[in-house]
Amino acid sequence: MPKKDESQRDTSKASQSAAGNDAILVAIANHGAELSKITTLVDGLKKSVEGRLDVIDATLTSLQKKYHESERRFEDVDEAMSANDSRLATLEASCKELQVANTLLKAKVNDLEGRSHRLNVRIVGVKEGDEKGNPTDFVVKLLPELLGHENFSRPIKIDRVHRSLRPKPQPNERPRVIIAKVHNDRDVFDILRLSRQRSPLLYRGDRVSIFPDYTAEVSVQRQAFAGVRKRLTDAGAKCSLRFPAKLQVEYNNTSKTFMSPEEAARFADSLGSANE
Repeated sequence: MPKKDESQRDTSKASQSAAGNDAILVAIANHGAELSKITTLVDGLKKSVEGRLDVIDATLTSLQKKYHESERRFEDVDEAMSANDSRLATLEASCKELQVANTLLKAKVNDLEGRSHRLNVRIVGVKEGDEKGNPTDFVVKLLPELLGHENFSRPIKIDRVHRSLRPKPQPNERPRVIIAKVHNDRDVFDILRLSRQRSPLLYRGDRVSIFPDYTAEVSVQRQAFAGVRKRLTDAGAKCSLRFPAKLQVEYNNTSKTFMSPEEAARFADSLGSANE
């Protein structure tokens, strides 16, 4: 009996051992399937990652290429800016030279224009049409009539005469100025001197005035001395304007010439301080 029982126990153990082995094999088989799935998943992830890495590599390569292109462009722009800076400096220097030259040329032109007017006189107040189509002969006869025939030992030589260049006025409007170019500068001096001495001048009952013919710029320059000229005259100085715009002042037997109103004003201030 005991041997039989032992035999049964061995058989039972063998059966249990076989069942356990089968379970283990089943478990191993299941784990193998899971491992296969994991391996497949890992392979898929690996391929996906590799594909994405390839895309990233391509993108980085493209970005590097664009970066290098941008860098070259920036270098080109920097070179162009440096070249432009040099050109700008050259242009600025040229512009300054041109400004200086333009100032000198403008001064020369103004001087030439002013000197071309020095032999002109402006006659104001003569009615339109009094010259009857021959303005030059009219002015040759008009000046001695206004200033006195006895003051002219010979006829005044007039080169040309014209009315100011503006539309002809209506009968009730002021007549245009007559501008006459006198041939001799001495005659111009005498005409202007006599016109001041014999003022007021009358022609056919109308008042007539004779003035120098200055350019607009010279007129402005001379007008700038008006205020200080009055101050100096009131202080007892004798003042006169020289062409184009220089103030000559005689005071206490001394003579001074001022090129600007500011210089003359400082002299007038000194006279005021000396009189206090």
